[in-house]
Amino acid sequence: MGTGLFAGDNLNPRFPEGDGVQIFLTFDLNAVPAGKIVSAVLRSNNVSIRGMPLKDLGALRAEEIRYDKFSSELWNLEPLPGGAVCEFATSPNGPFQCDLAETVQRSLNDSYPLAQFRLLLDRAGNSDGTPDMVVFFISNSNTNQPGIFELEVTVAPES
Repeated sequence: MGTGLFAGDNLNPRFPEGDGVQIFLTFDLNAVPAGKIVSAVLRSNNVSIRGMPLKDLGALRAEEIRYDKFSSELWNLEPLPGGAVCEFATSPNGPFQCDLAETVQRSLNDSYPLAQFRLLLDRAGNSDGTPDMVVFFISNSNTNQPGIFELEVTVAPES
């Protein structure tokens, strides 16, 4: 919990060794028009890498989740059964994006007004004591500003 958007381990010296951090994203779908979702690309161009997270901790992946209230209990939340999972990044050079069309379509089909994702690395930590972080920010790593992430939805109109 906090204002920064970080995935990786050893965020700071007080952080428990071997524990990692995850990112939780929520997008409002109320403005998405009716029709079949052709694509829903989650992306960010606001990335900074510290250490070697994509080498030491594996791929950064996006998982479809659903939750009502943000809390520490989300850390161990199981992904939505049958929900979408995609590789968001495997290299520090990116791209930092993946298509989650089935998540948006499922939410709309279920009359669920949100698309919610968790970004996390394959392994929570490697216990080497050094930061391995994928950090997302526009101007300040401790500020969650609008536009850090984008969900671009393409819809085929109903005929």
